[in-house]
Formats: sequence, C-alpha cells, structure tokens
Amino acid sequence: MKFRVLALQADTTAQERIVDAADAASARRIVASLGLAVLEVEPVRGALGRRNAAVLRVDLFCQELLALLSAGVSVGEALETLHSKEQGSTRDVVESLLRAVREGRPLSAALAMHPQTFPSLLTESLRAAERTSDYAPTLARFVRYQALTRAVRDKLMAASIYPLILLAVSTLVLLFLLGYVVPRFADVYKEMGDRLPGSSRAILWIGQGISAHPSLAVAALLAAAAAVFAAVTNVRFRIAATMALHRVPRLRQVLEAADFSRVYRTLALLIHGGIPIVSSLEIVRGLLPPHLASRLDACRQSVSEGRSFSESMSANGLSTAVADRFFRVGESGGRMAEMVDRAADFHEEEVARGADWLGRVIGPAMMLMMGSLIGFVVVMMYLPIFELAEAIQ
Repeated sequence: MKFRVLALQADTTAQERIVDAADAASARRIVASLGLAVLEVEPVRGALGRRNAAVLRVDLFCQELLALLSAGVSVGEALETLHSKEQGSTRDVVESLLRAVREGRPLSAALAMHPQTFPSLLTESLRAAERTSDYAPTLARFVRYQALTRAVRDKLMAASIYPLILLAVSTLVLLFLLGYVVPRFADVYKEMGDRLPGSSRAILWIGQGISAHPSLAVAALLAAAAAVFAAVTNVRFRIAATMALHRVPRLRQVLEAADFSRVYRTLALLIHGGIPIVSSLEIVRGLLPPHLASRLDACRQSVSEGRSFSESMSANGLSTAVADRFFRVGESGGRMAEMVDRAADFHEEEVARGADWLGRVIGPAMMLMMGSLIGFVVVMMYLPIFELAEAIQ
C-alpha cells in the first residue's frame, strides 16, 4: 500500500515522499531511517496514487547499473548518474539508495530498504557478492535471469491470448444474436404459442429480456466481468485454479516444466553467487505453488540433514529424469551451478514446445465450442420454420 509522508530535512525544509509499506507505522519507520523527521503519514488515494504509481523497472535498473560498473564507475557515482535521469517516484527510490550508500551502507542493504521494489533474490545475490566487492558478475547473471524467465512467461501468455480473443469475439456475436436477431423472430412466432419447441421458447424469452432491458443486460455483463476479475485477483481462487490445472495431464507437464525451470534458474543464480544450497532453497520457496512449496520444504530439510541435493530433489518430486542426471553430473564434477542452469535451459525448451502445442489445440477446441453454441441458437430460431414447412406440405 502507498503512503504519503510529510517530513522535515536536516535544514528544516519540508519534503513529501510516497513510500510503499504494509501500514502507516512501517511507512513512518522507512522515512525515519533516511534521517528525516516524520510529521504526517496518510494513505495515498485516487489520482495522486495513480500519478505516483510508476514502478522502477528492476531489470532496466540493473542493466544500466551493470553498464556503469563495468566501465569502472564506482557504486556511488553510478547511482548519482541513474538518479539524474529518473523522474517521479522512481527518482525517490534511487535517491534513497544513493543516500544509503553515501552513509556507508552496502548496496544490498540499500536495496533491502525497498523490499517491494527489489526482489530478495537480487538483494541476497548482491550480499553474497560483497565478499569480493565485485557486483558486475552478479548483476549480469540477474539480468540474464530476468530475460530468460520473462521469455518463459511470455510464451505461456502468447499461448493464451488467441483463445481469450476468440472467447471475447464469440461472446459478442452471441450477445448480438440474442439481443438483436432473436427478438425479431418473436413477432413471427408469437401466434405459434405452445407449439414452439421448449428450447426455442427459452431462447426467445432470453432474447426478449435482453432487448426490453438492455441496461440491465449490460449491468449483468459488467457484474459478471467484475466477478471474474475479483476471482482472478483472489489468492485462494488462484491457488485452487492452479491445483485444478495441474490435474490435467498434458497441461500439468507444461506447468510443472515452467515451475521447475524458474526454480532451477533461480537456484543457479544463487549458487553462482556463493549462497549455500539450503539458503538458496529457502529463497526460492516463494516461486512455487503451495503443493510444490511443501515438497521444497521437505527437500530443504533433507539436504540440511546431509543427503545429496540430487537425491533430495528426486525423492520429493522436484526433478525430472533429465534434471536429475544434470544434478548428479554437477555434484560429481563440482559444477553444480552450471548443471542447474542447463537443467533450466532444457525445461524452458520443453515449456516452449508445450506452449506451442497448447496454442494449436486450445484455439480450435475453443472455436468448436463457441461455434457449436452459436449454431445451436441459430438452429433453434429456424427450427419452428422447418416444422411449419413440413406441416404445410
């Protein structure tokens, strides 16, 4: 949640800041930690919240910071450069980082002050890199990680766009038939009375209702859309939907490959940074759906008790046969980070193939379903005419 905080600087000049925090007390602590005297805290609403809703693009920030550090620029000077080019609330975030670094805090600690902007994955990786004071390799790996995980997400999104467009267009066509075409048939069939088939009478009743009360029909459609949106944004519904999708055999393979590739890619990034496997498993826990997160807890417990990583992952159903082979090679050759990265590459390719298959299957299936529904409405409208023609003959 966003809060507007009015505070005093050391020179007694007032300064207004917009911060993300769980509650007003947290917002007050965040601003106070910057050396400002907090005067007033209030939640942001309406246009002000929308105006300050710009979010710092973490991947772009890391790319620009990496370019400056690779050129030999110090962390403080790099943040000064980035601060000069940012605007709005993103400028405030970079200014906070710059102030923390000038006060002598490491970069990881500065980023940790903004947990809603910078993921813990980046913070922990940079904290591990501070042993050698060389941020560039860690930032390079994080930028690559972001690009690869975004590519997987985009492939899954692309596979769902066509079915969603088809569903929307088919729904509009169906509403046009029911709200405009069907009522025109009502005048033709009004003298037939009970001789109309029951399905035709039901469709006529729905069409006449939509035609007589279009505002109510639009309101009902908007309410249904709002209900769908509320359900999709509800955490419990998403968990239930994820569990239901994992029960579909072919879809389960694609979703698990996507989950595994994301976990393997994150683990590779953390292991590359020198973070122990047990700690890495704890960090990646939030990337998994609940039914897999419980398996990861068991895997972490197994590794902490001395069992090998490959054995623990396999025993808890968190690796495939190919991934297990990669893990064993990594353990025997001391190349764990590299082999985990390769396992992620393999499963990302599997996701790409699965997304392509879903796009080729779901689209035609959706078209067949909606076409059948629209065809049913049309047939029910013309069926009485066919029956009347047979009676005349």
